[in-house]
Amino acid sequence: MAMSTKFDGDAIRASAGNIGKIMDDMSAFEALKPQWPNAGKFKLAVWLERVVDDRRNGIVAHAEHLKIAFAEIEEKLNAIANDFENADGENAEKIKNSLAELEGLIIGEVNDFDTDTENEQHNHTTDPGAANDAHDGDGYNDNMNDEVTT
Repeated sequence: MAMSTKFDGDAIRASAGNIGKIMDDMSAFEALKPQWPNAGKFKLAVWLERVVDDRRNGIVAHAEHLKIAFAEIEEKLNAIANDFENADGENAEKIKNSLAELEGLIIGEVNDFDTDTENEQHNHTTDPGAANDAHDGDGYNDNMNDEVTT
């Protein structure tokens, strides 16, 4: 029994547009970014700042990661729809390569976002008694099990 495949480029483009719009409204996450605790300069307060900051940055990062992924998916689906409309052997290979490239693009952009966040976020009291990144005042890559020295 032979199977046939139907292709609807307009439907793929419409789906791509819908996926691309999912994270258009980032206002809740933008409003969350500047909020940081100022609990005081004693061990429990500094530890609490780090925990709150870590959780806040985690929420914002997850939203940004989704936005990145959905934007890449939208772009690739549109490219695939265009390639399918002119499908021959060469374009079939382009479609296969587009799908293979998608994961690498998303991972690369997510890693770039995380690096930028790590370099730019300084939202809680730095713990000067510690000599590593886990106490640098950004709450992004902190090890919550490390002892607070302040």
